[in-house]
Amino acid sequence: MTPGDIKTVLVIDDEEKATWAFEQFLEGQGYRALIAHTAEDGLEKVRDERPDVIICDIKLPGLSGLDALPRIREMHPDAYVIVMTAYGTAQTAIEAIQRGAYDYLTKPLDLTRLRALLERIEQAHALRTEFSAPAADDLTDDADASPAQLVGESPAMQEIYKLIGMLTMNRVTVLIDGESGTGKEGVARMIHHSSPERGRPFVVVNCGALAETLLESELFGHEKGAFTSAERQSIGKIEAAEDGTLFLDEIASTSPALQVRLLRALQEREFQRVGGTQTLPVRARVIAATNIPLEDVLADGSFREDLYYRLKVVSLKVPPLRERRTDIPLLIDHFLRRISDELGRAVHGVEPKAMETLLKCPWHGNVRELENAIRRAAVFARDGVILSDHLPPDILDPHVRPPAAGGSPTALLERALSALSGPAEDGNVYYELQAHMDRATMGIALARSGDNQVKAAQWLGISRTTLRRRIEELNISDSEDDR
Repeated sequence: MTPGDIKTVLVIDDEEKATWAFEQFLEGQGYRALIAHTAEDGLEKVRDERPDVIICDIKLPGLSGLDALPRIREMHPDAYVIVMTAYGTAQTAIEAIQRGAYDYLTKPLDLTRLRALLERIEQAHALRTEFSAPAADDLTDDADASPAQLVGESPAMQEIYKLIGMLTMNRVTVLIDGESGTGKEGVARMIHHSSPERGRPFVVVNCGALAETLLESELFGHEKGAFTSAERQSIGKIEAAEDGTLFLDEIASTSPALQVRLLRALQEREFQRVGGTQTLPVRARVIAATNIPLEDVLADGSFREDLYYRLKVVSLKVPPLRERRTDIPLLIDHFLRRISDELGRAVHGVEPKAMETLLKCPWHGNVRELENAIRRAAVFARDGVILSDHLPPDILDPHVRPPAAGGSPTALLERALSALSGPAEDGNVYYELQAHMDRATMGIALARSGDNQVKAAQWLGISRTTLRRRIEELNISDSEDDR
């Protein structure tokens, strides 16, 4: 790459082998390389040399790289600062972005990623120059931040940490997209707990778990007498969130009528309780999540385009576990620490053969499925180490499935007929049998879709309204929320 206006790169690292490798690489790319082995020496070079790019290790003798970041930004706000460490945790990445870093690298040094990052800086610098954009303002340091835990050091997770760091000081609406079980709620909680509003409420609403009328009251609250069972006034989740965060999970499950109310609340930043006339402010930040791309439900007309764009001020994609397999050992260690506390005995780790199996598993249920598998295995690991024999059968062999009870469809029908309660009156057999079949079919569809009604309806080939109506008629209970 031939550098344009980006000419000088300062590397601050106490490891001489690392700085030598940086120097050789940067000079080979046509840059002028400056080297400092302490933060204090680096700050002097920032003041005297005004480098265009600064690559700073976080773990340094004396003043740490994190503590040096605000001073670097104060001395040279136009510089692009890249932080680097062998300790790639979510908290470190977020703190680095909050303190003014442009991006984040982990050791050992990946020259391909560094080259790509420098190219991106060249492009960003060209745009900044073209449009005379001011340097980004410093992000406020918050040493007391205690974000909800996310686990992973993969490039995909590092990108998420970087985005979270950028979002913590901006109360824009965020749309989180990801498969069931990827940890969308965990991402939302981390955004909240890393922000200045972390002491305020974090309120969760699962839009797919409630019928339309109940969801409306749950969100907006209601006045006394608003409907038959409204014996007293009740505040909704929007009010309860106050100045904190309102997390709307399974947003694609909302009805068109509710989407209209939600759009107005987001657009006007005000709402009324059900049955009320008093206008109340929307003070909370809204984060929505979906486990199906909203573009799909836009296409069939079941989701409003204007609400989609109102929610998608900033979008964030949580990768499935199969796309970040290097994080699996870290996740397992995290789960085992927690599970050991629950069991009251230490489960130290996983044998190599079992770990190999876990790394190869497709993990259709993502992080949630992995946690459940480790939890189950830990129960049987009496000696403190998880062996292959302790893993669930479907993990050991993905083709293993429980045998179908009853065999042929005819046998299943005969079993359903025999299960009918009492003697069936003339003309009722079909309808009672239909209820049995619908209950089983819809239960399977909901289980396959992770309790997402939109996906279940698509799989069954019926409308979401029909599915929701039959769920209510048959009193099919919802299982665990999709988070």
